[in-house]
Amino acid sequence: MFKKLDKNQDGLVTLDELHWILEKLGWPEHTPDELELIVGKQSLDIDEFLRFYNDAVLDSKGTKKNTDEAIARAFSVFDVNGDGYISAEELRDVLGRLGFEEEARAWDCGRMIRVHDKNLDGFVDFEEFKNMILHV
Repeated sequence: MFKKLDKNQDGLVTLDELHWILEKLGWPEHTPDELELIVGKQSLDIDEFLRFYNDAVLDSKGTKKNTDEAIARAFSVFDVNGDGYISAEELRDVLGRLGFEEEARAWDCGRMIRVHDKNLDGFVDFEEFKNMILHV
């Protein structure tokens, strides 16, 4: 994801690019100016990006309730039809909308679903998605 956001391949992601991906993933709470106040700079390298993602998105103020809410928002982005499950087709669609068209074609989205589908129903439900997010 970082490499895709780093459009000029300088090893940095701008706050506008960070804001864009957060908005696409359902976390539009902060403007780029607010993000600058949070991170203290105009752009992030890969380590800073990962720290920000873990601290601001996954930890979400450190409470279980807020973490579950953040994960639920992310899940809803991928659960395109709102049925409570993520299919390989939905994963492929969302990757395309996020600008990862080439990766969506190259990746075996069905295999990605199967890896995280613990109950073997052919889909990723919220608990499976949450487990995947928290253990990445």
